[in-house]
Amino acid sequence: MKYKTKKLTPKQFAINNHQKYDSSITDCLLKQNGLNRNTFAKLDLKVAQAKIAAHELEEKYSKYLTDEHIEKIKAFNRKVSNLKKCHLLKPNVAYPILNLASKIKRQAYKAELLIRQKIQAQRYSQP
Repeated sequence: MKYKTKKLTPKQFAINNHQKYDSSITDCLLKQNGLNRNTFAKLDLKVAQAKIAAHELEEKYSKYLTDEHIEKIKAFNRKVSNLKKCHLLKPNVAYPILNLASKIKRQAYKAELLIRQKIQAQRYSQP
């Protein structure tokens, strides 16, 4: 017996292509934020937020991090990257990283504010 394979209608074909396109964009976005698409669905919301914050700290705010902070971030990343145990992580694992992220971002904002004030003072002091 030969079974005929069903051909997709043009609308089904367009939907299928659109889904593939959306999936590739989503995977790229997750990768840019430091998340793994295979474990993202299993992670708790706070743990996922902390993973994004840790990635952002490493990428954008590395000059404000001390060695102790870097070790905390690396230890957290090791816990989250374990594929078999990542879904068992509780939100209390994420709180130190989220607190560290807000602390570092506050420091960066204050430093940027000081720089802006110095630039503005130099502009007004010139004749």
